[in-house]
Amino acid sequence: MDRSRGVILLDVTKTSRRREVPLNEAADGVLARRHQADATGLVFGSRNWNRYRTAWEYAVERAGLGDFRFHDLRHTYASWLTQRGRTMKEVQEALGHRTVTMTNRYSHLAPDHLRAAAASLDGILSSPVQPTISTKRTSEPATQESMIRN
Repeated sequence: MDRSRGVILLDVTKTSRRREVPLNEAADGVLARRHQADATGLVFGSRNWNRYRTAWEYAVERAGLGDFRFHDLRHTYASWLTQRGRTMKEVQEALGHRTVTMTNRYSHLAPDHLRAAAASLDGILSSPVQPTISTKRTSEPATQESMIRN
């Protein structure tokens, strides 16, 4: 972790590429409280996930989150970035994906955000087009021409 630059350094990744993950102020604050003067370079003292699995599962159960996996946090992170208006390219880079196709799998939008997206088009037309319906009765079968005429 490089606190002076506000990033977490990842040496071992699935893609075998070293990368940096930027921290927001809240995340940096949490990690700052864990910082110890004699730190070894590992925030939690070990690279062994199994050492934390029990604590994670206990916290999930206690919070009543049901079937919630640690990996779900990546999906939440991507979705929150998307819902806050970040571009897919920014989300892709934040997650360390090589392609935006993979990023799209992670960026879920809540229905309220989709409705808000649709509502952003309200008033886009200066005068809404109102369909006109002819009430004139005719005995001829409806054709494309007769519909245009009426």
